[in-house]
Amino acid sequence: MPYYNLYLAWPIYYMVKSCSSVLPWTTCGNSWNTDLCIDYVNTTYSSNKTAHARNTSYTITKSEKWENVTLAHTPAEEFWHYNVLGVSTGLEDVGSLQWHTVGCLLFSTVVIFLCLIRGVKSVGKAVYVTALLPYVLLISICITTLLQPGALNGVYYFFIPDFNKLLDIQVWLEACLQVFYSLGVGFGMIGTAASYNNFHEPCLRDSIILTIISEGTSIFCGLVTFAALGVMSQRTGVPIETVVTGGPGLGFVTYPDALAQLPVPQLWSFMFFLMLFMVGLDSQFLSTEVIITALIDQYPRQLSKKRTFLTGGCCLTVFLIGIIFCTQGGPYMFQLVDWYVLSLGPMVISTMECIVVSWIYGITRISKDVEMMIGKPLPMPVKILWALITFILTLLRYQPPTYGTYVYPSYASTIGWLIAVLPLLPIPVYMSVRLALMPDDEWRPANYRSSKVTG
Repeated sequence: MPYYNLYLAWPIYYMVKSCSSVLPWTTCGNSWNTDLCIDYVNTTYSSNKTAHARNTSYTITKSEKWENVTLAHTPAEEFWHYNVLGVSTGLEDVGSLQWHTVGCLLFSTVVIFLCLIRGVKSVGKAVYVTALLPYVLLISICITTLLQPGALNGVYYFFIPDFNKLLDIQVWLEACLQVFYSLGVGFGMIGTAASYNNFHEPCLRDSIILTIISEGTSIFCGLVTFAALGVMSQRTGVPIETVVTGGPGLGFVTYPDALAQLPVPQLWSFMFFLMLFMVGLDSQFLSTEVIITALIDQYPRQLSKKRTFLTGGCCLTVFLIGIIFCTQGGPYMFQLVDWYVLSLGPMVISTMECIVVSWIYGITRISKDVEMMIGKPLPMPVKILWALITFILTLLRYQPPTYGTYVYPSYASTIGWLIAVLPLLPIPVYMSVRLALMPDDEWRPANYRSSKVTG
């Protein structure tokens, strides 16, 4: 949670900057720019074009298409690295606090607290806005982008597959990871939200609907993204595959560059970063609720009437820990935590859930439990998926973390694995405790009988 809150702080800062008369990530010559800043977006190609940075000139021929200018930085890149992040030289160089990021982090924390102050009741109303507004904004950006020259080239690039890639197992692993993380499996969020449902809620139907909406949204976001990249490629002459930047750079470097090509770029930039902020809020609502619900369920007498203070304490703790990521060395720490937290914890937990539920508790028992809830047993395809398809193979894709061209020191991997393993240590302890307290044949959900009567 502390590091993920940066995904809320950064869009807030970009929204503020989007209100400028000239978008600061579209020009060189600002206080944070270096001599290598080059505004190639607004440069037209000729047979022999000289492009000027602040104090340096490069001679670029049309055939080169900027590919050989490896030292040049775009204004969006320099705004991201040197203004937003103020990035230092490496992990050891913590540097000073970036106070604008701290302020945005505090603002996002306050918003989360206010939306969660009354628990599910208040967050349920907030989600109507945070979940639906991004679709309105995304559709508006999509329509405007598709009307621009080059947008269809981006759409074509997005939808026409390279069938040779389908033979690469890594492609399928990456696809599984995309579904895995977009659904939030293994983080406790789905289970926490579902715990507030009625006992006979049709959970199987809900899970199918959730998956379709989630992955359909991902495909639609890809359409909008590559349409914008097509516009940028058309105006710069740079191939689409060269324009694309992975990781956070896609949202905070490539997309701002692309949106700057649209009419009234301030409006579209503000709407885009408002959309990112709303999407991030949804994730943090549930992440925070996982902790609060778990504590209240564990200690109902002590905490059930002190939810406001518990929520405030949780948000304050997350904010204070998150400040470390607001330093100049914070981006390196952010990448390290993000890399290892997502690489191991949720994967191990989800794999163990599949094994325990399907093979130890038994797929037959869980099917009967589901029938008790929704009136029909698990379909055979679901039984096969739960019992046979797990995510163990994804652990084989481990690679050391990277941050651009920066190479992490050898001890960084040790820190990363420690971060990843710590949350897993309670599992064997609680496993031993629970095995000593196995339920008897009369086990039933606490509210089963009453819900059966009233249902």
